[in-house]
Amino acid sequence: MNFSFSFLLTALAAASAKIPVTLLLSTAPMLAGCAIGLGIALVRFFRLPVLAFLFRWGVTIVKGIPVVLILLVFYVWTAVFYEPVMGFFGVTAAFKNLNKALIAIAALSVYAVVGLSEAFRGGLAAVRKGQFDAAFAAGLDLRQTLLRVILPQALPASLPMMGNIFIALTKAAALASMVSVIDVMNAAVISANNNYRFLEAYIAAALIYWMICIIIEKLFFALEKYFAGKTGNVHG
Repeated sequence: MNFSFSFLLTALAAASAKIPVTLLLSTAPMLAGCAIGLGIALVRFFRLPVLAFLFRWGVTIVKGIPVVLILLVFYVWTAVFYEPVMGFFGVTAAFKNLNKALIAIAALSVYAVVGLSEAFRGGLAAVRKGQFDAAFAAGLDLRQTLLRVILPQALPASLPMMGNIFIALTKAAALASMVSVIDVMNAAVISANNNYRFLEAYIAAALIYWMICIIIEKLFFALEKYFAGKTGNVHG
């Protein structure tokens, strides 16, 4: 079978229509991961009793679980408990009517939380301990020290890892097809079901993923340069 450039364009069009879905499946977990992951990182950084221990082992355990397994577990749990839980609150809802993208977002958020908590913990560890002493000596309390001194240095230091995690989430979003979510990858494959030109479909999906990942990489690189310039100006 000869390679068909015309069908490649057809697959590109079909897959491109689902770019918003893929971006939702990566951006929503990224935002959830930033919010929750930062909290976990702060708990572990300050070694809060009990919580630091639980989070440390929780992160270690989840890091050892493949994303696809997390996704399937969330799907099975939701299928089993969704209707009983909704019924407990007096809401009549069928699992078949649930937007399966929500399951994928929840599963990918777990992956994002674990990865970003480690990224933020590394950023916090990069801040010199003397910064705390200097801030306290200037009359700042702990909350002011975090907001004005520590986090403005720790978050930029975390940007390279954050960019890598965002790219990983974008690629992991392709697994959402396993729970009946039609994203870029699944749309490209579906377009080839009639003529079996899967090579063209896979190439079309790859081109879109490359484009998205390059944009994300450029965005985070620009953010790194921006914060590096601000830091340079401050030290200068």
